[in-house]
This record gives sequence, structure tokens and C-alpha cells, in this order.
Amino acid sequence: MVVCVPGGPGMDPEAYFAAMDLPGFELLIFAPRGTGASSWPAEPEGYRMAGFVDDLESLRVYLGMESLTLYGNSHGGCIALAYACRSPERVHRMVITNAPPRMDDAYKEAVAEVQRRFSERFLDGAERLAAAESAYELMNATEVGSEEWRRHYRTLMARYVAQQGPAETAYLDRLCAAPINFESVGVMYAEFTHGLDLLENASQVTSPALAVAGEFDVVVPPAAMGWIADALPNGRYFEFKGVGHFPEVEAGHQFSELVSTFLAE
Repeated sequence: MVVCVPGGPGMDPEAYFAAMDLPGFELLIFAPRGTGASSWPAEPEGYRMAGFVDDLESLRVYLGMESLTLYGNSHGGCIALAYACRSPERVHRMVITNAPPRMDDAYKEAVAEVQRRFSERFLDGAERLAAAESAYELMNATEVGSEEWRRHYRTLMARYVAQQGPAETAYLDRLCAAPINFESVGVMYAEFTHGLDLLENASQVTSPALAVAGEFDVVVPPAAMGWIADALPNGRYFEFKGVGHFPEVEAGHQFSELVSTFLAE
């Protein structure tokens, strides 16, 4: 069984993993607090990383398993990494895709470099990045209605993929139409801004780990995934060329083969 932890934070778990395919493995789609059928915390502080880690441990206890095999994308990868660092003996194997371990100056410089390359590589790259920045500001406007907010949200998410083919478009359309808890996003950024570093205890995590990057992920740069692979004693690194934040969508067959092979070792 592979416990799949979605990103966002706050995105709909089922829509998030709609393209996930790992032949030979049972997938348990985990709904972190504030998503799916899971309850919402009483206060925004409940969306801090420690709370998500607590939820994952509660799931392990409920399943009656000694350890978990984890897959996490984006914020879901942050949760998986934080859980492994807190309870290394409870992780059998894990795959972390495009998840920021910290958001310091080096991280911001790496983001800027990928965005520069994205703008140069794709004809609409600069336009998509500019539109996404504008959309984010409009999403936070107090007067914006729900339908308009959804339109801006879809514009924002267009930067998360490199090529906007039929598969990518259909996936983003579904993801952006699904329920979302945007309250948790602000808490995440605030926690990282105040110095959250998920690699502080990484040397204690001895389970095999695969850090997966997208060459043109303009949100979580490949360099960040390299930091994770380097910090974990049994960490490996793989970079998908020509794709962005969702390799399971943009490079589906290659992604499934890579992750399935790693988990079966």
C-alpha cells in the first residue's frame, strides 16, 4: 500500500491524484485536515506542519501498520518529509515530488532562475508567469466573487505545467473546479517565511527515499529536490526533463515506471 499525500495545501485529494497510476500497488489517497471528508481545524494555526504530521501518524495507528510507504507531491511531499524526520522508524520507503524543504534566499534565487529559463523556453512562458502573478493578486481581492475567483485560480495554475497539452489541460480543469481550502495556503507560507526547515533532522531518516523534480517547475525548483536527496542518507534524485510540477500528468508512463520500480525494490 502506498499512502498518497496531496499538495496545495488544501487541494481536493481525489482530483489531485486523478492521474496517479502505480501498477502493482494499492493507493490510499489521504485527505489531510481541511480537505475531502476530513474535518477542519478550529483555528488557522491548526494548518501548521506539525498538525499535518500528527494526522499522518493517526492514519498509521488506525491502519495498524508498523511503518508507511509514502508518496507526496508538493505540500504533500513536505508532510511526508516532516513525518519521516519526526518518526524515521515509521517510514518504509518514500517518494517526494516537487516539495520545498525550506524557502530561504537560496530557494528564491533558484525559483527565479527556473522562471527565467521557463520564459525563454516556452513561447507563452513569460505571459503565463505574468498572468499568474496578476491572478494571485486578484484572488486575494476582497470584492472578488466565487466564479471570478475560480477563473483567476485556473489562470494561476497554468504555470504549474510546462506544455499545455490535452492531458495537462483536462487535469488542471478538474483540479481547479474541485473543492479547495485556500485558508491553509497562507499558514504554509507564513511558517516557511519564519524559518521552517524540513531538513533539520534529515540525517536520521535511513529509509530509501526518491526525490523527484521537474526541470521547468517554476514553483518548486529542481535544486530544492537536490537538497532533499543530498540530505537523506539513502536519498536518490531524478529529474524529469521538459516538465513542470506534475510529472505524473506530463510524463505519465515514465513516471509510473520510475516510481513503481523504486517502490518494488
